[in-house]
Order: sequence, then structure tokens, then C-alpha cells
Amino acid sequence: MLPKERSAEALQSALRAARENEARWLEMSPEFSADGERMAQWASTAKLRRFEVERIEALLAEVATSSPDTTLL
Repeated sequence: MLPKERSAEALQSALRAARENEARWLEMSPEFSADGERMAQWASTAKLRRFEVERIEALLAEVATSSPDTTLL
């Protein structure tokens, strides 16, 4: 397997994990709370998980455009 193929596979694996983490976090959404700090912390973490997914998707897109022969799942 070529290094770029391994890189694409690693990114696919990381993307799956990031999406699963994001979905789990969103499922744990706290009920509306009077504790504004807790709600803000939950929302900040949700944003970070979304950014992680978007960052990995961007890296995968770069690999795909630099290696058109690489098959991405």
C-alpha cells in the first residue's frame, strides 16, 4: 500500500471516529438548564467536535485531489 493510500485510510478511520464522537455528544444534550455556564460549556464542546469533523473532511478532500486514483470510502 502506498503512503497516500495509508494516509487516506487513516483519515477515513479518524473521520468515522470523529463523527461517532460528535453524534454521541449530541445525544447527551443536556436538558435546558438554568446553569448558563454548563450549557455554554456543552455548546462549546459540540462546536469543537463539529470543527474536528470538518477539519478531517478537508484533509480527506486534499488527499483526494492530490491522488485521484485513491478510493475514498
